[in-house]
Amino acid sequence: MRTAKRRSIAPANPTRFGAEMAACLGAVTSSESGKYQALFDQASDAILLVDGEGKVEDLNHAAEELTGFLKSELVGQSVQKLRPLPGQAMSLQRARPMGSELLRAPGTVEDVALLRKDGYPRLVEASVRHVQAQSDGPTVLLLLRDVSEKKRLERELLTKHSELLNAYLQLEKKSAEMQALQETLVQAGKMTALGELATGIAHELNQPLQVIRGFAQELQALPDADSATRAGHLKEIVTGVDKMRSIIDYLRGHVRKSVEGQDWVDVNQVLDESFKMLERQLQARGIQLQRHYQPSLTRVFANPVQLEQVFINLGTNARDAIESTGRGSGKIEVETQSVGDFVEIRFRDDGCGMPEKTRQKAFNPFFTTKEVGKGMGLGLSLSYGIITRLQGSILVESELGKGTCFTVRLPRDYREL
Repeated sequence: MRTAKRRSIAPANPTRFGAEMAACLGAVTSSESGKYQALFDQASDAILLVDGEGKVEDLNHAAEELTGFLKSELVGQSVQKLRPLPGQAMSLQRARPMGSELLRAPGTVEDVALLRKDGYPRLVEASVRHVQAQSDGPTVLLLLRDVSEKKRLERELLTKHSELLNAYLQLEKKSAEMQALQETLVQAGKMTALGELATGIAHELNQPLQVIRGFAQELQALPDADSATRAGHLKEIVTGVDKMRSIIDYLRGHVRKSVEGQDWVDVNQVLDESFKMLERQLQARGIQLQRHYQPSLTRVFANPVQLEQVFINLGTNARDAIESTGRGSGKIEVETQSVGDFVEIRFRDDGCGMPEKTRQKAFNPFFTTKEVGKGMGLGLSLSYGIITRLQGSILVESELGKGTCFTVRLPRDYREL
């Protein structure tokens, strides 16, 4: 058996080979070092290299911009040079001051106050990383990110939030005040409408009173034996009293302040209740009231007393518009119909109509075209408020000399909208 001989691969000139290898390794090291140095210098975050004693070994361009110091001014200096003076950190929302104690444990620390060269403190986010070097001991990698602008925006946001909250509370307060005022205006509108009906009420009460008085006088003159005639007169007296009682009951319900007692109501029935006192006034002025009600009309969830107030206002406006023509006659048409989950009520008259400028202001509070003492200008504005609270709408179409049409649209149940 022959023994294999090992061939030597050693270079003929060992000294020359070692020099060449050293040169190659040096070139690689130099190339890698330059690449990482470029990445270090061009990093967007500020980076400081700090030794175990807290002295700055190196920093990049972003760190120079953040601190205001040149590299030559910070290298070899302690990081304590970046520590704000007592009281300056307090101005930055009691932020933690920059110092060597931050370098002891790795991690991220928010809201760190750093002193710039120009004397102004900045708020930064500090990230500490420990890097174990081969021979020179541990090195601390300190990454800093300026969050001063971010914190300023956060403070502004908190301030704006507080302002918005205060504004919302003020709005709630004003809304409550406006609701109370609206209720007061609704009651005032009722009293105004009652004043409008005063003439008709006086006539309605005066007629049965005259009947009662006449039959009572006849009863006084009758002999005791005429019991049949006496019974007839008493019946007429009772009828007259009942009529007056129904009128008084109506007035009590109309004047009484309405509470928010809502229920399912028949709009046709509410319209009839509204016309009980108004119809005789219309007849006395030669105005015909024509009702075109849809049978089995969809019921709506609302306050019947407030709806009655709306219909009285619309009827009164139509009456006044016809009366202002001076014709001595006219016609008011009231129509109801169901349209899907809504009910539409139309009041159409052949009165004087309105010019466009007046029509645009029709629902403005205290706006009226009537003479002083004949209207407060609250009727339509109050009606508009009542209808809109029910998520409904009220529209007006009018042309001067051609009459007016008000269309009220009410949802079946505003709570479902």
